[in-house]
Amino acid sequence: MSKFNKYIIKLFIKYTVSVQLFVAIISLIANTFQHTKMLSEYNITFTTLIVYDMMKIPYLLYITMPMTIVISTMLVMVVLMKNNELLAYVSLGGKVRNLAIQFLISGVLISGLLYVSADIINPKTMLERERYSLEHIKKKPFSISGTLSDMWLKESDSNFVNITLMDPLRMELHDITEYHLDDSFRVDSIVTYDTAIFKENQWVLTNVKEYGMSPVPLLKEQQDKVLQQRSLFDELTSLPSLKPQYLSLKEIRRIVNIMKKQDLNASKYELQLYRTYAHSLSIIVIILVIFPLCIGFSRNHSYIMVATKSLFTGFGYWMLMASMQSLGKTGLFEPFTASFMPLLIFTVLAVTLIYRRERAL
Repeated sequence: MSKFNKYIIKLFIKYTVSVQLFVAIISLIANTFQHTKMLSEYNITFTTLIVYDMMKIPYLLYITMPMTIVISTMLVMVVLMKNNELLAYVSLGGKVRNLAIQFLISGVLISGLLYVSADIINPKTMLERERYSLEHIKKKPFSISGTLSDMWLKESDSNFVNITLMDPLRMELHDITEYHLDDSFRVDSIVTYDTAIFKENQWVLTNVKEYGMSPVPLLKEQQDKVLQQRSLFDELTSLPSLKPQYLSLKEIRRIVNIMKKQDLNASKYELQLYRTYAHSLSIIVIILVIFPLCIGFSRNHSYIMVATKSLFTGFGYWMLMASMQSLGKTGLFEPFTASFMPLLIFTVLAVTLIYRRERAL
């Protein structure tokens, strides 16, 4: 790798880190001011509030990375043109497509970092932030189920519940079995039901069957529908660990597979999964769009116009992605299409721009 190529990569990383640092400081200040009412509401110290807000910074940096890349790519190109380094590179026979490789390498590294953040860093930091909020701010105990499938729960000393699958987004439980024990800690009766769905402040149990186990298993009662108030289910579906942003990609994939096997609609989880992949890949696509967009050798080339075009393009990508995600949530587009269509459109735009700059069009 030539010195010029290394110089571009170092310059790109430098501006990316600088912009991210600026975003982190602004986010911390904004969140702290927004949460100042918590000081009196929960009688906590300012240090506690700062720690609470700082724990969200990794997630905010992950979300804002695409716009950060727009700005850092723009700054690199402005520096190269202002110092006539880009003009010298082209004059000595350098090609625009070769220049794209250096940005591509940087983009791949950052995309990998975003993937790791989505799969490991964000779930752990956001979950730890929720733990910190409950234990140090709201002064409440923190509990976690740790999974959304094959859960064993203790409802009382004589009642244990097994839940095959839970969908916290819809507040639905599927394939539930209750084990009721006698004084000798032996199974006295078993109650099964297909689903438990939260409607109108109560749980609707469907296809409820009760079996007596002594002296031999026997179906004692069967009901199509039962309405109950179940505090265990209320607490379970409201646990902070069950929110999608607290789940690793492996866990989301497992949930999707289980729901599909049971013929359940997994589109919301698929959308979350594909959106994460698209978010990581968007870094590469955005870089390949912005850098040729900034190239210009005219004497009337305006740096303000370069910044305007770059920010407008970044905003356009964000609007397109947000719109497609909304259409994906409504079911108009499949989760895969809603997540990757913007990438496909901007990839075509990137190839077109690089080709035109290569041909000096």
